[in-house]
Amino acid sequence: MGSESAPCRLFRSLCLFLVLLIHSSHAEITVYYPNNQAAFTTAPGASYTGVAAYNPTSLSPPPVPSPTVLTTIPINLQNSGTPNLSIKQKGSFIGFSIEMSVTNQVLGKNSTLIQVPFLNLMANIQQRAGSVMIRVGGNTQESAKLVEDGVIPDGRVLMKNLTGVTGTTQTPPA
Repeated sequence: MGSESAPCRLFRSLCLFLVLLIHSSHAEITVYYPNNQAAFTTAPGASYTGVAAYNPTSLSPPPVPSPTVLTTIPINLQNSGTPNLSIKQKGSFIGFSIEMSVTNQVLGKNSTLIQVPFLNLMANIQQRAGSVMIRVGGNTQESAKLVEDGVIPDGRVLMKNLTGVTGTTQTPPA
């Protein structure tokens, strides 16, 4: 039997390969040290060994700043408010925005099916403020359109354009 087994030939080939690899490899290493490296020192140990909540160590307060800090700051206020800061608003102005993706759940599908909790909220705000302003649309307001009566199906007053929507809030692409 002149032939060797396959595992034996594989082992010999692997050994020959490793011998050739080790013989032909050559490596160098350079170690760099930081300039002016100081010797290591050991810090003194802590003196208190009890529970941290009962540590008797007291801290010294820092010195008072040499030019003293102002304790009162003068501010000139105008009785009439700041002019041209915004458009004129009513004193009863209160408003909020409802994202288009949840309008049917919050407002209801049309004026005959308005949600009772929403009606109660509007009645409370109207009683206290005099009026309520609601912005419907959130970030989709910029692409909203007013359409003729009867264009939106099922008697709805609001409908979201679902063309090319993405995400869980069904927000249309910009």
